[in-house]
Amino acid sequence: MKYTFPIALLLVLLNNAIIAQSADTTIYEVAERLPLPLLMSCQPERHPGWTEDSVRRCAEAQLLTIVAKNIRYPEEARQNNLEGTVVTSFVIEPTGRISGIKILKDIGGGCGPEAARVLQALDDAGLRWLPAMRDGKPVRMRQAMPLRFRLQEALPYFINATGDSIYVQVDSMPNFEGGEEGLLDFLLNGLHYPTAYRDSCKTGIIELALVIRPDGQVDIEDQLDFSGLGLDFQFEAIRLANRSAGKWIPAQYQGRPVATSVPVRMLFKSDRPGCKAANEAFDQAMLLSNEAAALSSNNEVEQALEKWNQALALHPDNSELLYFRASAFLSLDKREAACADFSKVKILMGTTWFEPLRRLVCGW
Repeated sequence: MKYTFPIALLLVLLNNAIIAQSADTTIYEVAERLPLPLLMSCQPERHPGWTEDSVRRCAEAQLLTIVAKNIRYPEEARQNNLEGTVVTSFVIEPTGRISGIKILKDIGGGCGPEAARVLQALDDAGLRWLPAMRDGKPVRMRQAMPLRFRLQEALPYFINATGDSIYVQVDSMPNFEGGEEGLLDFLLNGLHYPTAYRDSCKTGIIELALVIRPDGQVDIEDQLDFSGLGLDFQFEAIRLANRSAGKWIPAQYQGRPVATSVPVRMLFKSDRPGCKAANEAFDQAMLLSNEAAALSSNNEVEQALEKWNQALALHPDNSELLYFRASAFLSLDKREAACADFSKVKILMGTTWFEPLRRLVCGW
């Protein structure tokens, strides 16, 4: 039998109206259809011909992978070489959310609480379940999930798409000649605003991820045009980044130079007199964003959200600000508003630098 559960019905099932329709608060151990994590990459619409078992295996395997990637191995467990399986239990509500997380089996060293933390964090981030069904109605059901804690030595580097080793653990980061002041002077004096756009008053930041190689040469790994400035601005940013080759002291790891990645942000503002208001609006938006970040770090998220609202009123198509505001919405469990901002970033940039999070929270 093919698994043909329509996606529209999934959304209906997850609607809060279900709660009002169902007065059954029993937590069931058996159901006609078991719960299923709703991961978009495993939806049957994307895999014609898959059976219900195929969809379930895909979703459960991906869920375990997501959980494993988000576990922070507790230091106490690491120091005491504790490994093993933590068995968790939680209730899947008719809304698709989880509640009542319990630890049925613990191995100590903080592993049990860490397993509970990850499960709660995924729920807070927007992961939802297709609830269990009995007599054609969604019901509460308890689910058990074993989570494996295994010690392994993390490599100090990863292999990028071109086969190079890019170190993420280093003893010292790359340094530009003259230090931070030297880099700032290089960017301020070397960056040219594209002549054809000087009257456009475009303002914004382009961030480049530069790979600084052991010989001080530079490769450009990634580029983020947060304000949609366009190709002429991107080419200018790349031109200046390439000119920095040979001006870097490479990172060091265990006494030898290694390749690592550093972010470099380039600010574009036109010097035309008619662009003064646009420049001032951009500067004010950045100040408000910095204030919002400080408030958010102190868990004053509502106040931070108001600052980001003000910043976006001044610079509405700034993808970086939209991402920050969406993150604040998520922390306040305002998933719909967060997804609206995440989706706008995708429209503005064509892709996102946080695509796994966007897909987890908002779907494909």
